[in-house]
Amino acid sequence: MKKAVSRLIVLTSVVALTLSAMAQQQENHSTNNNALAQLLQSKGILSPAEVAMINQSSSADEANARLAQLLVEKGLISRQEYSSTVAPVSMDMSAPRLSDAVLHTTTVSQTQAATTPTGAPAATGPPIISAVTPLRVLPIDVPKQGGLIPDIKLGSGARLKIYDCFKASASEDTASSGGPTFGSQDWPLPLLIGGDTGPTSDPQFHIKARSFRIGSQFEWVPKNSNMTITGKVEADYEGDYTDVNNRNISGVRSSQFGLRLAYMRLDTKLGGTLPWFAEFGQDWSLISSSLPSLFETTGLGLGMGTLYQRAPQFRTGIQFHAGDLKIQPEFAIVLPVAGSAALTPDQRARFGDRAGSESNQPGLEARVVLQFPLSHSWKGVAPAQIIVSGHHARMNEIIPHAGQVAATSFTCTITPCTIPPFPVFTSGTVPNLGFTTTTTILNATNCTSASCNLEEFFPRGIEVGNPQNVWTTELQLPTPWVTFVGKFYKGNDLRFFFGGQLNDVFSNLHGLFEVGNGVSESGRAITFGCAGGTKAGQPANTIDCQGTSVQSATLQPVGGYGGFAELSFPLSRIFHADPEGHNAGWVLHAQYGTDRANAADARAVGANGLARTDLDTVSLTYKLNSWVSFVNETSYIVTRAATANSKLFQGVKVTQAHDWRQEFGPIFTF
Repeated sequence: MKKAVSRLIVLTSVVALTLSAMAQQQENHSTNNNALAQLLQSKGILSPAEVAMINQSSSADEANARLAQLLVEKGLISRQEYSSTVAPVSMDMSAPRLSDAVLHTTTVSQTQAATTPTGAPAATGPPIISAVTPLRVLPIDVPKQGGLIPDIKLGSGARLKIYDCFKASASEDTASSGGPTFGSQDWPLPLLIGGDTGPTSDPQFHIKARSFRIGSQFEWVPKNSNMTITGKVEADYEGDYTDVNNRNISGVRSSQFGLRLAYMRLDTKLGGTLPWFAEFGQDWSLISSSLPSLFETTGLGLGMGTLYQRAPQFRTGIQFHAGDLKIQPEFAIVLPVAGSAALTPDQRARFGDRAGSESNQPGLEARVVLQFPLSHSWKGVAPAQIIVSGHHARMNEIIPHAGQVAATSFTCTITPCTIPPFPVFTSGTVPNLGFTTTTTILNATNCTSASCNLEEFFPRGIEVGNPQNVWTTELQLPTPWVTFVGKFYKGNDLRFFFGGQLNDVFSNLHGLFEVGNGVSESGRAITFGCAGGTKAGQPANTIDCQGTSVQSATLQPVGGYGGFAELSFPLSRIFHADPEGHNAGWVLHAQYGTDRANAADARAVGANGLARTDLDTVSLTYKLNSWVSFVNETSYIVTRAATANSKLFQGVKVTQAHDWRQEFGPIFTF
């Protein structure tokens, strides 16, 4: 007991000496004195590696900040003592809450006194409540070598900092997306997408506890190098459910663990002044810079104006700066993905998607970010950003030389049910790959005999492709009173990016007379036709092309556009709450999002027939402290069909449907 008391007295004396010395050093702006760090090492409080990290500081202020942060993490001084003695910072009680990206940390350099944990400038003087910082999944802050305060140190010299969150929520919807596939999920999709909801709108209640996320930041500090090496791995349980014998009965409570982010990044300065980086791995797509602050994250506004993705990529960029103005152009080659809807479960389990990769060319992305403060006099307010980005890729569908196998039965999935004439060629299943062979085609210029079936026109199969193009413009304007975030996007084949009402492409014959179809390796039915085709005067299942050639349809991407606008109000700051009191963490978010498909494209055979979905959301967040927040979110979702009275809802044909969604729950982070 006496030894413990003696050690406590020694520690108290050392801490007092530390705070006093650091405060005096800050006041006098003297050079960094390593003697204090050496003293703490001799007392067993700091390790040699920690002292070395402090000694790598470029200034006395930075050394003080690193040392103080270490003492906070070791529990030797409080956050309040750190703030009042070393470098007073904002309480940051209005920092962004959980969304699909909020657990992302801007860089591995988190402990510098010049910024708050969300990247907003630190306040000077008494503590204040920060303004709301936009969610920035691709920030442009440059990591500093040795800037990571680790939780774990590996023998290789790597440093790890662990972060995660737990989220539980209860939600109630007045309507569902309908059908056997989308009719009972715990996150929203556009309505009318899955089929009929039955005699009611299919209202439902869910409690969700699968929003657990965990990740780690990495840093390596090579000796005698000006290179900063960082990395990140992040995963969550937001995936679908298991399908194994010991979980089938209880599958609804056991979702699957899945990778979100995994990359390594190299940073240096060209010519000693110009920041440059190269990144390799899975990260956010460059068209994903801005996201709304939605509480629902399993599907973050899918088909409702939130355009984003995470994808494997090689990315590089350079940063120009003049004062507080930063301009960062970036370029990436990414995995091209079609987001094919008709893949079989076995295909998805084996390789996920194929049409993009089989184009044999990478997707290309680029963006330019302009970052600048709206006012130098505002305290605790992040800088503004203006962002322009674009994406281009190519998809490639392969139809092999094989005859389709005709179905001998037909299952009705909707009523009224129309039985087609047999044989029936359904798409999307392995036995049906290849070409229609039951139709005889006469007088086609590319037929080597008097008549051919469709398979005989393409003895080696055929490839058909389509482009995938997207561009966006984004604006983030934080102020002390309200933070505005806006995004607009436009493009085609937006399914992979959760836009265009989740449409991709359709077969466009451009006026040709249809003579049959071919089903690709991805399960897509692609039609074929000829200009002079007619059935007049011909036997059953016979078409006369009258001297014209048989050719495939064009794969026409469904065009679309949309975006969102969000206003976030730091209520506690606006109403001058005590930054250290219980009312310092109130934030109000109001958001409108819309996603739209070109109506003419959505009406085409092969598209889903949805024209637009709008999302209106109001949410109130109360941040109890740095670890616990509570959110109540109310949303109104409305979906409109591209053709009047064309979708089944509540057992009748309708043009539109709507859903009121209420979700509430806590978030625990560390």
